[in-house]
Amino acid sequence: MLYWNRKSSLSLRNQRDTEIWIRNDEEKSSEFEIDLYLGKKTNLVALKKNLIDTIKKQLEYYRSSREELYSAPEMELVESCPITGISTEKTKLVSTIYNAEYVQTPDTGHVYLRKRPTENAISDFYLNNVTYSATYTNKEAAEFRLNSIAVPWLEWVKEVYFKQYGEMPKRILDVGSGAGHFVEACRRDGIRADGIELSESSREFAREVWGFELDGRNFFDVVQDYKGYDLVTFWGLLEHTPFPGKILDTAYEIVSESSKGMIISKIPRWNSLSSAAQRLNSNTIIRHIDPMGHIMLFTDASAAELYLRSKFKPTAAWYYGMDIYETFMQLGNQTGLYKVLTETGDFQMNLQQFIDEEKFSDGLTLVGIPNK
Repeated sequence: MLYWNRKSSLSLRNQRDTEIWIRNDEEKSSEFEIDLYLGKKTNLVALKKNLIDTIKKQLEYYRSSREELYSAPEMELVESCPITGISTEKTKLVSTIYNAEYVQTPDTGHVYLRKRPTENAISDFYLNNVTYSATYTNKEAAEFRLNSIAVPWLEWVKEVYFKQYGEMPKRILDVGSGAGHFVEACRRDGIRADGIELSESSREFAREVWGFELDGRNFFDVVQDYKGYDLVTFWGLLEHTPFPGKILDTAYEIVSESSKGMIISKIPRWNSLSSAAQRLNSNTIIRHIDPMGHIMLFTDASAAELYLRSKFKPTAAWYYGMDIYETFMQLGNQTGLYKVLTETGDFQMNLQQFIDEEKFSDGLTLVGIPNK
């Protein structure tokens, strides 16, 4: 059977490190040297406005909307794993959230919904759900969010790209751009960048706030227009689509035409403190294991396997997350006392660094280059 493992140091690690990821199957064993980047200090509480009221409103909305969606009779059975194709019959149930059943595979440990709404229902949700879009397009916080999130993303992108190729990327395509924060960060830095975003409300926000147009066409239909771009980024897209491999296959068509091609994907991790806290508090979830936010969650093994199957070699991994924030929020949900969340922003930020360094964070950003 297919399985992955790793070689890493038992000694204390720094915020920069390396380890070896090893893929084993019945035919051969392959090794990949992975550069590790551990932590990203962000005061998450400072990013949130009217935090307690927002949480309480979202809890009610998320619970009712998800339970309604996942009680519908026209659900589709997912017959096999979206990564390896192993039969869903061989998986085990690991969590039930708002009537949605998450199962885990025995090969890469990938976690996905056993049944889900139809593809049209999923598309309609992301295109038309104003509450979901507002999470990313709070106009008042646009500049702050850009400097707190998108600019650090870009600085890291430049670091890993320069380490790989000795120069900066010339053209970047961001797929699933949301309100265009990352595209704007790139353009301010002098890098040619374009974004693809299906949501009309998000494109309108980018038009009004940043002054540029995001491409509203389907990613699969625009390959010819972007062939040869050096870098394609997905800052939170693959976990939303039923077919992540098809997305990466399309990205390969684009960046393989560049002599210095690369992809970067930010994805949610199953093996994390956030997952543990939510599995113990499954009635109060508004992010991470949210069955309309994330129809799947990755392990390091399933992410690496996805890359390889789309002809990308994994080269670097950045671990950082919102685990302490999530845990404190769940404590507030249980007790009704939210001060532990709202008055400890700096403490959460610094404590999260320890979680990230132990790779127990709820986010992974994985770099890959064409494996020609």
